[in-house]
Amino acid sequence: MTYYLYHIPGKKIGITKDLKKRVEEQQGYSESEYDVILQTDNINIISEAEISLQKAYGYRVDETPYNKLKFNKKENNMNINITEATTTFPCPANKLKGQLMDNIGMDWETDHGEMIITQNTINWIMKNIQTSRYNDQRCYIYNKAFARFYDNNNIHDLYSGKTLTGGLSSDRVYRDKNDACNCVSQFDLIRAWAEDRELYENGDTKLKL
Repeated sequence: MTYYLYHIPGKKIGITKDLKKRVEEQQGYSESEYDVILQTDNINIISEAEISLQKAYGYRVDETPYNKLKFNKKENNMNINITEATTTFPCPANKLKGQLMDNIGMDWETDHGEMIITQNTINWIMKNIQTSRYNDQRCYIYNKAFARFYDNNNIHDLYSGKTLTGGLSSDRVYRDKNDACNCVSQFDLIRAWAEDRELYENGDTKLKL
């Protein structure tokens, strides 16, 4: 699994598994409007880098580091039903919060992107849940509204599937990485990226990468 740490200047720094779907299709940015800072299959490295750079730039910092989210926790996953428009939960609305709390980290794919249960999204779900007209033991949310909540609030983004070729294609350091030496570490790439953008001079001097 490859993870991508991306930067939309003036907006956010985040991690995704699918740049095209999340950044371009969902958030509406072209390839020239964002940078890929780092791509790696090491979830711990990319999680540390994301939090450090979010703090340094003064962006919203994810409440739970990427590597601490409990993805696809099969033993507790709810048997949800997903359609083009809605996600339906197999319990009445007054029982839903406990079910969600038991399944923090669970994610699912919709036509509007991949969704995940976190404390932050639980709050949104509980405010926007609707009881099914056909079965009061089931409740649902609208997927498009949930996706818009992600975009408007920098909720932690997680998208799977095939991706475009990532990397620092527009950055000097990426070209260095492909030179004969090929010995630049991932953190060296991040440091050079930050230095090129005067992050150390104008950002958080306590940045540790």
